[in-house]
Amino acid sequence: MEDKYITPNEAIQIHELLTLKNLSLTKCVTMSPLVSDDELKRILKDDVATGKQHIKELSNLMEKSTIAQSQGL
Repeated sequence: MEDKYITPNEAIQIHELLTLKNLSLTKCVTMSPLVSDDELKRILKDDVATGKQHIKELSNLMEKSTIAQSQGL
């Protein structure tokens, strides 16, 4: 099977998504101790888990980019 690479434009878009997900994850983790409602705590906990998974997937995509290949990342 042929490896597919991410173009530079796609890499920039993935980087923007990665930045957004990191910011969202930081907010959730920071706000969690301040929340007293159990349901909201559960939602934040679920969002943290989902956010970590998304960051991992986006990071894996970035590794396939032509930019990462040319820089040896």
